[in-house]
Amino acid sequence: MQVVKTVKIPLHYSTTKRKLSILDKLTARLTYGVALWSRLIEEYDVEDRSRLRSRALEARVKERTGLSAGFVQCCGDKALWMWRSYRELHRTWAKTVKMAESNKEEEWLKKLLRREPKTPLSSGSRHKIPIWFDYRVGQLERAKRIKMASHVIRVATLKRGEWVTIPLNPARYHIQLLGRGTAKSFQIVKKGSKYCVHIKIEYGVLDAPVAGVLGVDLGVRRHAATVLLSGEKPNKLTPRSFLTIRDGEKKNRLDGLNRLVSELQRAEKYDTLRRLRHKRKQVAEYFDRLSAKRLADISGGCLLVVGYSKGVKYRNFKGNGKKKLRKALTRWSYTRIIRFIVEERAERGLSTAVVDERWTSKTCWKCRSRHTLRMNQSTLFCPHCGMTFNADYNAALNIGLPYLAKAARRRAEDEPAQQTEDEQAREIVARKLGSQHPSRGWQLTFSQNHLLGPVNRSSTRPMSMSLFFKRAPIASKSQVDSGAGLERMLYFFTKSSWSL
Repeated sequence: MQVVKTVKIPLHYSTTKRKLSILDKLTARLTYGVALWSRLIEEYDVEDRSRLRSRALEARVKERTGLSAGFVQCCGDKALWMWRSYRELHRTWAKTVKMAESNKEEEWLKKLLRREPKTPLSSGSRHKIPIWFDYRVGQLERAKRIKMASHVIRVATLKRGEWVTIPLNPARYHIQLLGRGTAKSFQIVKKGSKYCVHIKIEYGVLDAPVAGVLGVDLGVRRHAATVLLSGEKPNKLTPRSFLTIRDGEKKNRLDGLNRLVSELQRAEKYDTLRRLRHKRKQVAEYFDRLSAKRLADISGGCLLVVGYSKGVKYRNFKGNGKKKLRKALTRWSYTRIIRFIVEERAERGLSTAVVDERWTSKTCWKCRSRHTLRMNQSTLFCPHCGMTFNADYNAALNIGLPYLAKAARRRAEDEPAQQTEDEQAREIVARKLGSQHPSRGWQLTFSQNHLLGPVNRSSTRPMSMSLFFKRAPIASKSQVDSGAGLERMLYFFTKSSWSL
């Protein structure tokens, strides 16, 4: 599996004013080149790279900007990418408008018409547009004569045949990643008065064996609800197949920051507020990354299928009568969470599938009926087959079931004898049901080889897992081993499911 990561490395503090002036002039000219290409793409309706490489168009841009052929083509690729993104957004918007017109939703239609996507650079550009430098116009090298910097970039200037060497200031993580993979290209990005370099690094990872499917349903109140499926059919669902990941610590930290910001605003301490303007975003990203790592650890040896709630914030507009839901959705960064999950699993050699989760919470996973009822926010009842089930787990089952047969047919690249102890430890291996608790019933614990460790009965640490369920008449131990009565048990697990 090929993993592609982009790292952000600032320029070295010893960079001279002369080199910064060269970068200012170069990035300004490249922004002008992208703007010229954008006008030509709109004028000649260019849709692919074959038409973009027309000599007549390249000659016009080269004559107006004075850039070399390599820079002209890099600017054209950037402008073409911008127009492809715009056309895709416009197709989605037009489809949504058509649906609103057919459903005669006048209020929603008015808001959609005001949200029509604009063409690239239609209102100008306040910032410089970065382009990807290839081997013709820029190179990343190890510093041989410069002792203060370990890596430098060599960039072609506006003068023909003249190159400038700019030192970088990478951290230890950047150096390790640069030594692990190959740098394909880079961008020079200016934010405010500071420059940084975004380097695209590609490296290979061995594919891990797949023994099952883990369906994941992301939620607002619960971070994620997962269901582990193995075999061709989910005929042996047991309590150990279900897991809920919570993010209460993230909520508490963000609530504390919100209270602090409110107090500072009332006190009119604007200098302190200016220093804290990115703090909430950084805290949210940190906890989202931790949750993605935990989910990647517990899903070792499985094909992870996660549901994507596309357009859920877009549809819950102001004035639709769902004020509480809209307030809860403001903190839910589901796109960033999915991106972190894909990145963390790719580093472990595991593939991730992202699917549309529309109707997964309302469709009964057993009889596929959509005419279901919600007993409460987290409990689903199907009148067609009489099943009572947790709504989040029901959605996770609907997300993962279509991929169950595909994962069962997949084979690992390595033989089992060649697997290391770390790879074997990643597999989710559960113990048998433990001894009967005197007050809480049967307890399910994980083996010592599991990455998250055993359950600590006397502690409620975030890294421990435990599941307690009531005794008869809900379900007996034989029913749990055979999977019978699972729907009946999960009706009582709505508020006491597994938690990380």
